[in-house]
Amino acid sequence: MADLFDRWGWEVLYHPLYSPYLIPCDFGFIPKMKEPPRGIRFRTVSVILQAVGRSIQTFNTTGAAKGILQLPHRWQRVLHNAGDYIEGQ
Repeated sequence: MADLFDRWGWEVLYHPLYSPYLIPCDFGFIPKMKEPPRGIRFRTVSVILQAVGRSIQTFNTTGAAKGILQLPHRWQRVLHNAGDYIEGQ
């Protein structure tokens, strides 16, 4: 495989090991957001939207979505470290 990459002029970009501190929001946030309305049958789209809205508000008030708000700070740290992996906060 390395020969093929060399022939085509491709550069292999290695990514850092998995870190539970840096998971994308859809792995942690979306499933948790779906928990409160799980198992409920909704009769209309507007009732679904209200239930999802309440679920999102709960996340915002409990601080469960604070990781998303920290992303711009983390991006700045990555840029400051020339793309090197950062751990934790």
